[in-house]
Amino acid sequence: MIPASLPVSARPTQPAASENGKLRVLVVDDDPIYRETSRMFLMMQGRDVTLAENGTAGLRKLGEAHFDILIVDMEMPDMTGLEVIAKVRARPETADLPIIMVTSRDDAMAIDRAYELGASSFVVKPVNWTLLDHYLRFVCRAARNETLARQAQKQAELLGQTKDNLMSVLRHEMKTPLNAIIGFTRLAAEARESGDLVAMREHLEAVQESGKRLLQSFADMSTYSDILSGRVVPAREPIAPGWLFDDMQELHGPALAKAGIRIERREDVGNLRFEGDQTLLASALSRLVQNVLEHAKGATTVTLTAAREGEGLKLIVEDDGEGMQSEDIARCLEPFAQADMSLSRPQQGLGMGLPIANGIMALHGGGLEAENVPDSGLRIALRLPVGR
Repeated sequence: MIPASLPVSARPTQPAASENGKLRVLVVDDDPIYRETSRMFLMMQGRDVTLAENGTAGLRKLGEAHFDILIVDMEMPDMTGLEVIAKVRARPETADLPIIMVTSRDDAMAIDRAYELGASSFVVKPVNWTLLDHYLRFVCRAARNETLARQAQKQAELLGQTKDNLMSVLRHEMKTPLNAIIGFTRLAAEARESGDLVAMREHLEAVQESGKRLLQSFADMSTYSDILSGRVVPAREPIAPGWLFDDMQELHGPALAKAGIRIERREDVGNLRFEGDQTLLASALSRLVQNVLEHAKGATTVTLTAAREGEGLKLIVEDDGEGMQSEDIARCLEPFAQADMSLSRPQQGLGMGLPIANGIMALHGGGLEAENVPDSGLRIALRLPVGR
């Protein structure tokens, strides 16, 4: 599965503090006296302290709750502090967690190794508790600043790539219909002068189609901008999945039939109703069906499926065409990108269908996933929390 995503404002990966405003500290040490002493001194400084007697217990607690900082002992019987640091850094959810290593020996090689594995700082036993609390604040502040800097850089890279994609697509999508409008307008004028009304009508219809294409491109850019800026607020109304499928058959049925593609429906959700904006969700689903119509080579069937998934709902659009390469799927989930980004590509459009659909799902607390189906075509799932 390749999850799609929208640009978001930079924010720390780990929560900055617990709901009561206290810094959440996990202390991992096999010495019971040190553990209790650390709890007492850190709580005196207003910290929210959790204890773990060894590395295994510490890793388990990290998987059960969020912490702002980890203090881990170097020498423990089940696994060393270095092993704990390596495992913590290997987990995506704790990859940026600040870590202070505590050691009872002045071992430069071990300290260097700890930094290589991702430790943020270290202290030596016996611990100066007042200084340790200053360490906590400094390390947490430095970690938050580093996270924000990385996210800002990632955001800048994403915006830069989006700009490049936009300019590449606009060169193709604006130039082609504008040239068509200019050319067919001239031809229509010549046909009028010669009295060939049939040719003039054909040329004017071509002008109209080019204008519609331009208008759709601007509408897609406006829609995506509105979604990103928060100007779109979904309605909360009861919806049945079958209602959305009815909309698809009415909207796309004739064009699909003309292309030799039949619609199949599978609705195994009973009388399920969920809250959402039917117009927006129909728009998201419509873009997926339109994607089949325009890009699914060799497709003869498009299947619309509504299925429960745990406490959620999946609306699936699946075709039996040739499918796409995984890297092409990932590219199509980016705004203003297409599987073929060359200026000679035959496909029309800004490549905004999937990003806009994903944006609509994000507004509903859901998401979009796309994958190739073995011996079949492309499957795109819209995921919704039924609780909404």
